[in-house]
Amino acid sequence: MTKTGKILWGILLAALLPLLCGCSAKKTSTEFFAMDTVMQLTAYGTYADAAVDAAEVEIARLDAKLSAQSASSEIAKLNAGGFCEDDETLRVLARAYQIAELTEGAYDPTVYPLMQLWGFGTDHAHVPQQAELAAALDLVGYDRLPAVKAPYRLPEGMAIDLGGIGKGFAAQTVRRCLQKQGVKSAVLSLGGNVTLLGSKPDGTDWTVGLQDPQTDGCFGYVSASDVSIVTSGGYQRYFEENGRRYWHILDAKTGMPADTGITSVTVVSTDDTLADGLSTALFVMGLDRAAQFWRESRDFEAVFLLDSGEIYVTQGLEDSFRSERSFEVLTR
Repeated sequence: MTKTGKILWGILLAALLPLLCGCSAKKTSTEFFAMDTVMQLTAYGTYADAAVDAAEVEIARLDAKLSAQSASSEIAKLNAGGFCEDDETLRVLARAYQIAELTEGAYDPTVYPLMQLWGFGTDHAHVPQQAELAAALDLVGYDRLPAVKAPYRLPEGMAIDLGGIGKGFAAQTVRRCLQKQGVKSAVLSLGGNVTLLGSKPDGTDWTVGLQDPQTDGCFGYVSASDVSIVTSGGYQRYFEENGRRYWHILDAKTGMPADTGITSVTVVSTDDTLADGLSTALFVMGLDRAAQFWRESRDFEAVFLLDSGEIYVTQGLEDSFRSERSFEVLTR
């Protein structure tokens, strides 16, 4: 396992590990590295073995197709100026554009030139010069993307990274794969994404812990079934320069790490891909704008941990979120 993988696996265990106690049905688990993170799949029932194997194959297939870092992927070909005619890739691109439009660019798949400039996840991570940022920003903006249809090609110089929704789309695909294999109860831990298929074998809800970045424990727990629970936070991937921390969640309008007073955002939704995209978007929005966005939606619930330590929970999670600390409920 790479150093990055070990770090992310530690985050996974500490932050988003479903509590599986009390499950007596046959259990099959596998662990592997894909989409730049450690993943763990656990399925229950008679068909669990074959289902988990099939799910791992699906994730590897999607990683090879959608990773901007793989030179042979459909996305890398697009970023190099080529055309895309692959139906599945075009569906993911269309979904990315839809979420970008929905969030008015708080989630933006065109930030790849900025990510490359900052060098997150590499040995040359650094704070860019203002002139470099300005040049990269000229190549960023979801609203400059053409309508997604084959043959699809990006405007000259632009590049995309589907990392913001890739694991969500993978979870959605694997969910369907497991269901086709006859699995009714499973947990998919894909980095900061936890997808719950059905309920526990005993019919009760799963419980997912939300990591407290200041400790080795959790600041709260969400009980749920048949949803995705996705967390984004500035503590997950960052570097420090001249005593200041810079994290990988960028504001596409400024080119800088989003600094909105939020430490982490957890989104709960039955739409796996939407949950992934919104966890980034709400972080970029900041609490006030994110709360208003939630009030105008019916597709998700959320938990916000602020830099101050305050916790805000949307109304739909009031009865399923618990914490030893006090928290405020956002209402419509």
